[in-house]
Amino acid sequence: MSVEELVRVIASECGRDEAEILRLVEDKQKELGGLITPEGAAHVVANELGVNLLSTLSRTEDTEIERIIPGMKSVSVVGRITRIYGVREFSRNDGTTGRVGSLILADSTGSIRVVFWGRDTEKLQKLQEGMIVRLRNAYTKADLNGEPEVHVGSSTVVVPSPPDVDPSAFPEAEVVEKSIAELQDGDQNVNVLCKVLRVYELREFRREDGSTGKVLSMRVADTTGKARLVLWGENASLGAEVSEGDVLRVVKGYVKLRMGEKELHVGRYGKVVLCPEEAEALADVSEQVERKSIAELQEGEEAEVRGALVSIGDELRLFERGDSKGAVINAVIDDGTGNIRVAFYDKLAETLLNIPLERILAGEVQDEEIEARRQELLGREVVLRGRVRRSDFTGRNELVVADIDLHPDPRQEAEMLLRKLKQMKREEE
Repeated sequence: MSVEELVRVIASECGRDEAEILRLVEDKQKELGGLITPEGAAHVVANELGVNLLSTLSRTEDTEIERIIPGMKSVSVVGRITRIYGVREFSRNDGTTGRVGSLILADSTGSIRVVFWGRDTEKLQKLQEGMIVRLRNAYTKADLNGEPEVHVGSSTVVVPSPPDVDPSAFPEAEVVEKSIAELQDGDQNVNVLCKVLRVYELREFRREDGSTGKVLSMRVADTTGKARLVLWGENASLGAEVSEGDVLRVVKGYVKLRMGEKELHVGRYGKVVLCPEEAEALADVSEQVERKSIAELQEGEEAEVRGALVSIGDELRLFERGDSKGAVINAVIDDGTGNIRVAFYDKLAETLLNIPLERILAGEVQDEEIEARRQELLGREVVLRGRVRRSDFTGRNELVVADIDLHPDPRQEAEMLLRKLKQMKREEE
């Protein structure tokens, strides 16, 4: 343990001020001619003050994670670290800069987020995923969803690998192989083999602290279902190497459910690996939707259409959907045989506008942003997949978009056209 942590323990045990204990430690080290470390001097001072550090640090008064509730002023908890998140800086209202980091701690009863603030974020550098750690004299708060989380304060003592704890009593941070159908909201450390159906645009975003980050989304599938794959930070650069049809293995991903859609995320502690040797296992995975011209579209059918974006609506409309909000923006595409109105809802609106859905739903999008994106996209050839429905407003067919490819591969398009021509020739024969 660091001398600062030892000082906190001594001060809390004997009821003295930490600054006073630190002075005693410094004086003791000088008294002994600098022949011992500050930590050694702290142990000597503790003995002189009647504090048995070995007994104090190993004392077991831990609270099971399932029993932790928001508002606890002093709690001791021990568990295995299943995930560590990076430290980030943020700007306070007074203009100063703060630091925050977190980890997930688990025992046999459940898991909980632990938050580190300010100088205490340095302690995260000494911790590793899979390690057992004890937190003494922490406090708890409710997160944005009302769930409890543990906070490390100035008087919290962090004890890595406590000697009185049996590691076998705590669940291992297992990495589990799952299919897309098996993924559940909140899953951690999952491996998934999947095939790329669509690669969306790389997007840069600005955090609240002013720093920037990168995120890339893909539409992926296996033999059991489809999901959105979201790559953060350095993993987002994989987009330059990946093409539709490639097979990927997601390693140590985590799962979120947004707008009813499974999202498989890969952050700092996960990775994505290209697996061409696994291509055969997913050879039959595809969208399996027929390509049609706009003139051929019929109400109620699902189809894929290639055409040019000739109009993007001015209005980004927000609406209530049960207990949540939704968003939609309309456009028009034309393929030479006709044109049709198309509707982009929620994540598809995010993809079309290249603006985070959180900002869209919060009503933070400016008209200038939509206009700039409109000028960028008008006239662009795109491939859309969706279901045709009759609009109550216009009385005409419209396409509710389920997927969009803003950068269709000319080679794939040419190969598809050749296959269609060969099929037509065989049918004529």
